[in-house]
Amino acid sequence: MKDDNNAVFHSTCFACGAGNKHGLHLEFKDGPNGCSCDVSIPSHFQSYEGIVHGGIVATMLDAAMVHSLRGQCGDAPMTCRLEVKYLRAVPPGENITVNARRRGKRGKIMLADAELLCSGICYARARGAFTIAER
Repeated sequence: MKDDNNAVFHSTCFACGAGNKHGLHLEFKDGPNGCSCDVSIPSHFQSYEGIVHGGIVATMLDAAMVHSLRGQCGDAPMTCRLEVKYLRAVPPGENITVNARRRGKRGKIMLADAELLCSGICYARARGAFTIAER
């Protein structure tokens, strides 16, 4: 994330912080109802040989959903529920696209979903519920 609003808040974020030298450095592009990110995950984020760790996959999906909601809520969405469906093992070093979109609101809870694609094939999906962080 590169806009001035996110630069301070997210500078050390593991998923998208430019100031985190050990992070994923995800850079999201905003769309009309969400966002997307193209990335290649290095092999040092593997679990088993040739498979990106499931926690890294969940992190990417969660971060995309949070980013898709930031414009809607104007503050810091915090995950209160995350459901991930792993459909295939994600290979490191491949070009991956993560897409997220807003699904709506239920009271103070915002909803979003996301997908992780590799060569146009869906490898994982997620749904999440988010609330505004109190700081």
